[in-house]
Amino acid sequence: MEPVSRLKIKDNLIPVSPGYFLAKSDPLFWRKLLKRKPEDAEAMYHVALEIEQIAKNNLEKYMITNTEAYLSTYRRVINEAFDLLKKSFGKGYLKARAETLRMQEEIKTTEKRLTVLNKKSTRGSKALIYFFLSVIIGLLLLIAFLIYNRSSTTYLENQRYTYLLPYEVVEKKDLVLPQTDFEPITIQVKRNISKQLLVNQLMETMKRDYDKNPQAGKLVVAVDEDQKDVGIAYWEGEDKEIEVYVYPSDPITDLKTEENSQLLEATTVIRSALYQFIRKNGYMPKDLTILTQAYPNNYLSELPKNPYNMKNNVTTSPSGDAGWLFFPSVVSSNMDLVSVVQQAIKPSIPKGINLPFAPLEISINKINHELCVMSGDEPIRKYTVALGKNDLTPEGRLQITKKIVNPDKWVPKTDNVYGSRGMELSNPNFAIHGTNSPDSIGKDVSLGCIRLDNPQMEDLYALTPLYTSVNISKAPTPEVNLESDPRPCLALYGHSDIAKEEDSNFYHWGG
Repeated sequence: MEPVSRLKIKDNLIPVSPGYFLAKSDPLFWRKLLKRKPEDAEAMYHVALEIEQIAKNNLEKYMITNTEAYLSTYRRVINEAFDLLKKSFGKGYLKARAETLRMQEEIKTTEKRLTVLNKKSTRGSKALIYFFLSVIIGLLLLIAFLIYNRSSTTYLENQRYTYLLPYEVVEKKDLVLPQTDFEPITIQVKRNISKQLLVNQLMETMKRDYDKNPQAGKLVVAVDEDQKDVGIAYWEGEDKEIEVYVYPSDPITDLKTEENSQLLEATTVIRSALYQFIRKNGYMPKDLTILTQAYPNNYLSELPKNPYNMKNNVTTSPSGDAGWLFFPSVVSSNMDLVSVVQQAIKPSIPKGINLPFAPLEISINKINHELCVMSGDEPIRKYTVALGKNDLTPEGRLQITKKIVNPDKWVPKTDNVYGSRGMELSNPNFAIHGTNSPDSIGKDVSLGCIRLDNPQMEDLYALTPLYTSVNISKAPTPEVNLESDPRPCLALYGHSDIAKEEDSNFYHWGG
């Protein structure tokens, strides 16, 4: 084998401090980098995923042995991993968003499973013994399978360093496929995909194919929904570097990328709250915290976070240390309020951007039991809802006049029909609220109210300002297709129970 060139060695080394380098092919690369750079968001992300696996290993040992020490170690380590992942997310490492939500959900699910197992163990050990036996048998079968595949697994591990070779991303207008005998692998990606996501999908595809055949070179071609080539990843094999080519995209003007669609959504929410405040009070406040007052003036629970830096504080100077730029001004009745608000609030990002604005509105279709949150013609959210039986849900244009956290909180949960959030309409007999009977969603069962499943109601509540317009009708509406996944957006808004938004009054909405 030819010696590795100096250039290859240099490319594999990352300078950390004067005279100190780390090798990217080192299995402990991310841990060493985090030790040297404790505020590095990407290193936090990778180390969090590594120690998450340590936590899961301890959980498996607990399930087999029922030794409390393993369970204690699992909980301590998984919390460390989750805190590190959240910190990475908070420092703006966008890739950590989905993993934060995934890990949070897995922690909750695991704790519920542990609770169920502990309850069963108090009733008797017979079922628990059967469970442990099945786990042990499963592990024995897994060990046998791994032994059977030992040669190929070891071989892949020995070769796995190859795709850790550095690769360069080149933005190029005209993509010409390399002249090669390799069978190209074609993947389809979303139209207007972001550069980061495109590169990730190209490399993940190449890694999967490498695992199947580590000897042959690879060519991965990405095409969008219009069947246009948007990127390629090419590896000749052996010690050659991976080449990645993508079409250049403008991350500022292209609002269809995942990051910028989240930026547009969060900006629309905070602007809509200011818009409704001015319409109600006749003036523009000097401080946006007035939008997050206690009930009954709670336009928003908290200001949304800017997805580029995960901050929601406000400044009047573009310093980069805040989430939002706010330029208060005097307003009068003859002004175009939409334009005034659009100029008053802008996201604080390195490059200026003039995002469009249309105030949020809620549209409820009684025919298909759909509630849509719209900004002009652009859909923001779509939910399936329960409506009134015998056509009791009123029709017409209303508005949200009250927002209450935990309405009728003194009523036992089993008897409380309003769920965790309520938004009273300008017809005070009716509201949009949660439910503790999720099976009712999609049906005509209430006395006129609009019901959502509690998690979806909490999402709707967090992003919908006070006095938002609500239009309820049976008229056919255009089909709403949401291309983006709303889950990464959930971290931008406050979903916690906030005591200042509670009300001690009892409500008598139409269920």
